[in-house]
Amino acid sequence: MDWKKTMKMTFAAAFAALSLAMPQAFAAEEPAIVPDAPTEGEQQQMTEEEMLQAYIDSGYKYTSQRYGYTIVCPRKPSVVPVSMLFDEKEKGDVLIFKSTGTGENAMINYAWVIRPDAFDESMIPTDITKQPEAKQKEYIDKFMKSSPYEFIRLTEVDGRAGVYAVTAKEIEVDTNGDGKFDEVMRAESQMVQTFFRGAYGGRFGVMLMENPDLTKDGVALYQLGLLTFQEWPTKMQNGQNVGKDKNDKKDKKNK
Repeated sequence: MDWKKTMKMTFAAAFAALSLAMPQAFAAEEPAIVPDAPTEGEQQQMTEEEMLQAYIDSGYKYTSQRYGYTIVCPRKPSVVPVSMLFDEKEKGDVLIFKSTGTGENAMINYAWVIRPDAFDESMIPTDITKQPEAKQKEYIDKFMKSSPYEFIRLTEVDGRAGVYAVTAKEIEVDTNGDGKFDEVMRAESQMVQTFFRGAYGGRFGVMLMENPDLTKDGVALYQLGLLTFQEWPTKMQNGQNVGKDKNDKKDKKNK
């Protein structure tokens, strides 16, 4: 199965729906960046590549000098370290596109969380998307049992194997320790998580945070952003980028 082609077609369809819906998710702060909705005839003439290019042309290219990646965003984000919201030892960026309130009452309404070391080396086999479907199903079933996910599928980001998952809204729990689920807990919100390998060894996780609920428009923008993700070589010392890797020049000459 051509995972990259499947993903591009899925994301392009989401973009078409997004254009028609004319989302106002960010309208409170500034006009939405999505182009005017095309007519039905225009939609039929646009290719998946043209739809993606329309998003890229309208978006904002964010570059993380510290973690060595670029991604096209729907608008220029506010950026805070992952350690401010999660474990203080976590590395990465939180790209915030919309938030409400201030101080203790602040809430992130729409953001992408990008971590460069999001999973263990053994978590995603490099050749999993090339394996027979029975092997892929076995892998997905195992992955599903490891965390409370509602939906999981294999995918590719920038041509490399990955996992696309949606966290469960309702989670069965064992409250008395007898080994049996006896209660259902409802999560305050759901998240979309994509784990994949970068071109230069990064084990990235890109998570969508949207409150109070995931929306079709929010997920579509996130998916389009994933299609633009690129890792580039960096030389890191003590968590800081001190220059391009020597292989970067060679890589550019070969392009």
